[in-house]
Parts: sequence; C-alpha cells; structure tokens
Amino acid sequence: MIKSEKNDLFCLAHTLEGHNSAVYSIAICKEFIYSASADKQIARWNIKTGEIDNFSIKVEAVPYTIKTIPKYNLLIIGLTNGKVYVIDILEKKEIACLIGHSAAIFSIESNLESEQLYIGDKEGGLSAWSIVTWEKLFSFDLNCGKIRDLKYIPNQHLLLLAKYNGDIGIYETNFFNEIKTFEAHTNGVSALCFDETKQRVISGGKDAHITSFDLEGNKIQSVPAHNYVVYGIDRFNAKLSLSCSRDGSIKIWNAEFSKVLQKIEYKNIGHKHSVNQMIVINAEYFASCSDDRKIKIYKLK
Repeated sequence: MIKSEKNDLFCLAHTLEGHNSAVYSIAICKEFIYSASADKQIARWNIKTGEIDNFSIKVEAVPYTIKTIPKYNLLIIGLTNGKVYVIDILEKKEIACLIGHSAAIFSIESNLESEQLYIGDKEGGLSAWSIVTWEKLFSFDLNCGKIRDLKYIPNQHLLLLAKYNGDIGIYETNFFNEIKTFEAHTNGVSALCFDETKQRVISGGKDAHITSFDLEGNKIQSVPAHNYVVYGIDRFNAKLSLSCSRDGSIKIWNAEFSKVLQKIEYKNIGHKHSVNQMIVINAEYFASCSDDRKIKIYKLK
C-alpha cells in the first residue's frame, strides 16, 4: 500500500522485510534490489512488486558494502574480514575473490571508462583492480582511518575519497597520484556525491553537517543537516537532493542542500533505527536500508 501525507513529495511504495539483522547496504541491477545484512545473507528483491526471490548468497563474514556493475551483470560484495567477492549475477556463481585487504571493507566504486574497481577499508587501505582481468593494479595505506565512501567523477578521471580523519582526498586514476587533500569535517567524512553541473564536491560528515566545496577545496556552504552522522547523500534529480543519517531520518532537500522539503522518519513513513544507505533507482523511485532490518522504496508523487 502506498502511504504519504497530502503535501509530501515522496510516498512509501514498498517495505521489504526478510532479513534477520541490520541491512547495511543495497545496490540496484536492472529490475532488482540486492541487499547485504548483518545476518551474512545477500538477498534480492523485485523493485516493482517488492517481493523477495530465490537468489540468495550466504557469506562467511558480515558484508558492510555491496556494489553492482550492471554493464557486466556483476555483484561485488565487501566483507568485514577484508575479502571481496565478485559474483556473476546471471550465472549465479563466484568469478573472483579479491585478496588485498586485511581490514573490513567499507567502500567500493567502479570506473567503467578505465575498467577499474576501487576498494577502501577500515584502516585506510585503498586498492584498484582491473574489472577485465581482476588483477590488482595498486594498493597503499593512506593512514587516514576508515575510507567510508568513494566517488568516481566521470570524464575527469578523478576519484574522491571520504576519509575518517576529516579530509577529502582527490586522486587521478591514470597513475593514482594525489591531486589534492583538504579538511572537510571534524571527526570524519562519511558520505560523498558530486554535482556535475556546478562542479561541486558535496560531503556528509560525522559532525552531522552537509558541506559543499569546489574542486580546489574551497568551502562554498555548510549546513547542519541531521542529529547524528550523515551516512548517505545523493542527487535525486536536477531539483531534488537526498540525505540519510544514523538519527533514523531521511531528508528531501532542494538541489543545493539549503532547504529541507520533506523529512521522512519513523512517526510517518520512515525507518525505526539508523538509515545506513540510500540509492536512487530511477526518475521515480529511491530506496533506503536500515538497522531496523527493513528496506523501503519511496516514490515521487
């Protein structure tokens, strides 16, 4: 049943229930949502119907993050033991296990221009891999605490790193040199997105602020956004932006993250506990996952 208040921008389309513990990460591939939970299960759900199907993967450690590469029908699973599994979705089989980290995997990003995969871990380890051969291209220790998020900027060959020492790092992806590092948040950067139109880096932090910078690291704006750490930020379309937090809320903003247009929380159509991730599905829908064991799909009215 679709639920909403009269003047809200988004309504609740589906609530997906089936995991036995917190859902840490979700990813989209074609008509499905994939979910990773502390119950050590990867599940798959039909976006249109909200129903779970018979695709299921049991892993040996908790999966903190997953990533899909729809072009190749791949599901990438990052575990707390440092292993990263590459799954062929169509064949339902493992095609690679990437061994290059000893700490929990917190972030995974792809770069299809160069056919590369980037992985960040709990101890500040960063690695790059070939999506074609699964050969490790480089790895090094940044000594920056958790790398909570990675964002590739298309057409510029740049990779953004959210570091838990409070810095944002910008690296070029041809030779993996650091272009710039600048202080962004006190106590850690937890989420990233990039505004391609305005060429702005937008970050969420452990300080509960959302802050924007130009590519030189000059601060443009900083707003108090949530009560606790910001776990996710994204652009929904040219006019709307999204954020989610450990405080259990999701906020719908104007494009510049300067005005809240809707607050989704437990007392209306939201989650009961920490919202760990959001993902834009298409022009009408986005989804979120939470410590309350649920995944919710929201529809633009």
